[in-house]
Amino acid sequence: MTIESFRILLADDDATVRLLMHAALLKAGFQVTLACDGEEAVRLFEAAPADMVMLDVEMPGMDGYQVCSYLRTKIGNELPIMMVTGMDDMQSIDRAFEAGATDFIAKPINWNLIAYRILYLRRGYLNMLALKAANARNKAIFSAIPDTMFILNGKAEVIDICSYSDSTPWLKANAENALTQSLPGDIAKLYLEAADRARHQGTVESFEYPLTLANKKTRYYENRVAVIDAQETLCLVRDITERKDSESKIFHLAYFDNLTGLPNRQSFMERLESEIKRAKYTGNKLAVLFLDLDGFKSINDTMGHTTGDTVLQSTAERLQSSTRPSDFVSRNNLERSEVKLARLGGDEFTVVIPNLHRAEDALILAHRIREAMRRPFHLESRDVVLTASIGIALFPDDGDNAETLLKHADTAMYHAKSEGRDNCQFYNIALTLQAEKRMHLENDLRDALEKQEFFLVYQPQFDIAAESFQSVEALIRWNHPKQGSISPLDFIPLAEENGLIIPIGEWVLRTACQDAARWHQQGHCLEVAVNLSPLQIKNPGLVRSVLDILAETNFPPEKLVLEITEGALMEHNENTLSTLQALRNHNIQIALDDFGTGYSSMNYLKRLPINNLKVDQSFIHGLLDDDDNLAIVRAIISLSKNLGFTVTAEGIETLEQAQVLKHFGCETLQGFYFSKPIGKNEILAASNKRWSIQPMKPSGITHEDR
Repeated sequence: MTIESFRILLADDDATVRLLMHAALLKAGFQVTLACDGEEAVRLFEAAPADMVMLDVEMPGMDGYQVCSYLRTKIGNELPIMMVTGMDDMQSIDRAFEAGATDFIAKPINWNLIAYRILYLRRGYLNMLALKAANARNKAIFSAIPDTMFILNGKAEVIDICSYSDSTPWLKANAENALTQSLPGDIAKLYLEAADRARHQGTVESFEYPLTLANKKTRYYENRVAVIDAQETLCLVRDITERKDSESKIFHLAYFDNLTGLPNRQSFMERLESEIKRAKYTGNKLAVLFLDLDGFKSINDTMGHTTGDTVLQSTAERLQSSTRPSDFVSRNNLERSEVKLARLGGDEFTVVIPNLHRAEDALILAHRIREAMRRPFHLESRDVVLTASIGIALFPDDGDNAETLLKHADTAMYHAKSEGRDNCQFYNIALTLQAEKRMHLENDLRDALEKQEFFLVYQPQFDIAAESFQSVEALIRWNHPKQGSISPLDFIPLAEENGLIIPIGEWVLRTACQDAARWHQQGHCLEVAVNLSPLQIKNPGLVRSVLDILAETNFPPEKLVLEITEGALMEHNENTLSTLQALRNHNIQIALDDFGTGYSSMNYLKRLPINNLKVDQSFIHGLLDDDDNLAIVRAIISLSKNLGFTVTAEGIETLEQAQVLKHFGCETLQGFYFSKPIGKNEILAASNKRWSIQPMKPSGITHEDR
C-alpha cells in the first residue's frame, strides 16, 4: 500500500484544526476525508471505510471516545485510531486507550512532525496487515503442500522426500539419510519425540525450532508430524523466518517507547514480575527506582513539546550512561546483573536493580542519576538545568509484587519532592537514614587521612623460644571527631570499595616503620607486621612503595613482615606471585594470615614465597574442647614445619592454650592472654617482660602421637 493510497478520516469540530491538519496530511501525500463531528465521522466511514482514523476527543454529539469505541466494535482491532486531545493528563490518555485508541497526540500539534507520527502508525498497521496476510497464506499453503515433506521411519531414517525446497538445505534431496546426520542431536530428538507422541495419542504434533545453517544464518522452522502407520510418520516443514521477523517488529511496537527507545510500562511490569520471581527463588533482593523530572512541565509550557521530547530523549541517554553496573556496584559484588530501565510515560522513568547486595548500592546509583540530571540541557539558544526526584522501594522489604513495589517507589518519589526536590528517598525512612549514614561515613573517610584521625596500636607477639615479645602486629584505628572510635570492620570494607585502601595502607606501613625504627634506636629490635589488603597486592606500584618507605624510615627490610590473607591469594596469578617474590628478594618477610578460613591447600602454598602461617583464632578458641580443632591445629603446625614455614597462633586467651601450642611446636603466640593492642609508647615496657610457658600435652594426644 503506497502513501498516496493510504486514506485517513479526520474528525474535529474546530474548523481551523481541520484545515491545518488537512493541509499537513495532503502535503505528506495522504488521502484525507474531513468530518466536523462524531456522527458525520461514523457516516463517512460506513460509506467509505478509511485506512486510519484521527479523532478529536471533545466534539459535540458523539465525542472521540464514543466514535472510537463504535469503530472498534464494528471493525475490530486492526484499524489504527489516533486520538487528538488538548489534555495531557494520564486520566484522559488512559480513557483513550480504554476506548481502543492505537495512539494519541496532544494539542498544540507540531505540524512539522505530525506526518512522521502518521507514517509510524502506518508502518505498524502495514506490519500488522502483513503478518495477518502471512498467517492466512501460511495456513492455506499448509493445508495443501508445504515447502518440504518427508517420511521418517521408526529408525529415524528419511526413507522418502516427497517435496523439497531450498529453504531446508539441511535435508539432502533425493537421498536416504538418517535424520541425526542432517540435524543437530537436540533438534532430531524433537522430531522423534513428536513422532512418538503422535503415534501414542493419535494426534498431529506441531513444534518450532531455530536452526543455524552452513552460511551462519539462522532460520526458523515450523513442523507438523502425522502418523502414517506403525512404522512411518509424515513430517511437514515450513520456513517461518519472515513471520518471526514480523512478529519481532510488532513486539517492538508493543513493548518499547517510540520516543526514547526504552521499554514501556507494559514491558517494565512484565520484567519486574520476572525479576521478583527470580529473587524469590534465589533469596536475593532487588530495588525499584522511580524517577520524575522536577520542573519538566514548564519546559513543555514555555518551549513546546518538541523541546520537551528532546529533553526526554536526553534523559534516557543519561540514564543509560549512568546505570552501567561497573559504575556503581561495590567491588566485592562479582555478579554484575543488567540494570533494567523503562519510561512509564511523560517524564516518569523507572530503574530495576536485580541481585542487590546492599541498600546503599541503590542510593549510590540514585545519586549518580541525580548528578547526571543536573548537567545543563542544551535547548535551542540557551541551557536549562533540571533536577530529578527519585523514590526507592526494596524487595521484599517494601512489597512482594510489581504493582506494590512500583506504587511504593512512586510514594517515595513524592516524599523526595516534598523534601525540597532534587533528592532521593527510600520508602522506608529508617533505611534512608541508615544508608545516608553509611554514605556520610564514606565521605568522612576520604578526609580522615588528611585530618590525621587515624592512629596505630600494636599487639605484641610472644616468641616461645626467647620467652619474650620479639614482634608486634600494627593495627589501624579511627577516632572520628563526632562518632568517636569506629571499628576497622566498619571502615576497612568502605576503604576497599572506594580505593582509599591504597593511600591508607601506605600510611599504615610508613607509620609502623617509623615507630619500629625508634624502638630499634632505643635498643629493642622488634619485628613489625603490617596487614596488606588484596587491592594493595594487585597494585603494580606496591613493591616500589614498600622499598621507598623502608629507605625513608631507615627500617631494615628483614624486620618487616607483610601479612596477606588466604582469600587474597585464592585468585593469585603470575603478577601476584611476581610481586610477592620481589618483596622476598629484598628480605621482606611474608606471612599468610587467617590460615584455615579459606580454601586451604598445602599444594598452592608450595608455590608461594611465604615465611609464616598464622593459624586463625577460630581454631584456637575451641582448641581444648573440640578434638577436630585440636587435630586441625596440630596438622597445620606439622605440615607447615615440613614446608619450612614458622607458625603463629592468634587468639590466645588462656595459659592452657599456650601450653598446648608449645607442645605442638608453635613458635609464636598472639592474644589477650599476653597483651591487648597497646600504644606505641607502651611497647618498650611490654618487651621487657619475660614469660615461661611449660608445654602441656592435651588429653586427646596419645603416646604414639608425640
